[in-house]
Amino acid sequence: MNLSHEREDYLIKILKENFPNDIKDATAIRRSRINVTVAPEKIVDVALFLRDKLAFDHPTGVSAVDYNRESRFEIVYHLSSATNPDQRDILINLKESVPRNSPKATSLVKIWPGVENFERESIEMFGLQFEGHPRPEKLFLNDNWDGPPPMRKEVRFPTD
Repeated sequence: MNLSHEREDYLIKILKENFPNDIKDATAIRRSRINVTVAPEKIVDVALFLRDKLAFDHPTGVSAVDYNRESRFEIVYHLSSATNPDQRDILINLKESVPRNSPKATSLVKIWPGVENFERESIEMFGLQFEGHPRPEKLFLNDNWDGPPPMRKEVRFPTD
């Protein structure tokens, strides 16, 4: 184990032991920062484990990344612990990829209610669909917006 990443390596080890076939990648990218990529069909199981067994009970955000050339979106849940003082500084980026031509994911609002508006932003800005989301309506754009999701890479706006 890398001594400078002892806590991070321990969390990665626990995740890999409990989800040996479902964790596609888990890496300590630096002190207190961990990237964990999971199969979309297992995101709920891993999220529940992170919340209930490892005390990652506080979502600080949700991001979406458009990998247009790879024909996929990556959804990233940024998670921390409010209840465990020993890991309050650790941020886990829980990632899943969904295809661009069918950008559907399972909403994690039932696990972390705090992700509701973050998921809504990804729905609106990238055209993602979160199955089971309680309020998938617009958050930022005008109600009369009829253009494409503005954060998709193929969207171009006039510069005049």
